[in-house]
Amino acid sequence: MAREKPRLYATLENAQEVRHLLIFFVNGSSETKLIQIINGVETLVLTGTEFEAKQKADSLAKLWVTEGKFVRPREGYAYEPLERTIALAKMMGFTIVYDPRFKKVDRPPLNFTGAVSFSSWPGMTAKNGGRYVYALDQMRLYARPTLPSSSEPLIAPSDGKEFAAFVLKHKAILDAVGPFQEFILAGDD
Repeated sequence: MAREKPRLYATLENAQEVRHLLIFFVNGSSETKLIQIINGVETLVLTGTEFEAKQKADSLAKLWVTEGKFVRPREGYAYEPLERTIALAKMMGFTIVYDPRFKKVDRPPLNFTGAVSFSSWPGMTAKNGGRYVYALDQMRLYARPTLPSSSEPLIAPSDGKEFAAFVLKHKAILDAVGPFQEFILAGDD
């Protein structure tokens, strides 16, 4: 079976940036390209077999961990601005996002699934001074609200009651920005 779709092989992050490693299948596993994306800029790292690409990706990821203090995101994917996430999704062959806000079943043009092209999808709208950041896995896009800028430090108290009140307060502020959303992605082929 010949592989055709690019594979998001690794995502690592540190406090300043997110880095991705993608494997593109040119001629199945026998000819692949390893691409790195750093700060939204893609660079060809290697052209070779899938095995060689994976070996190089593993060694590059280890180098980033040791020299740049990068880690794999706790959730398995890292959050970035919308533009970078859409660019990554397009590189992986996705062109459509299914967003329930775009379902239209009462008048033409009908849209029963909420399918929207990335070129016209606005992302989520944050409220109360917050914003949204986005992450991608192999078939979904996640939108997470972030807290608005504040002069109040986000240092959690160690006392149990104070900690619970702290978490509830910040959760309420986050909920006021908007909900966490998950969207399914598709290609147009």
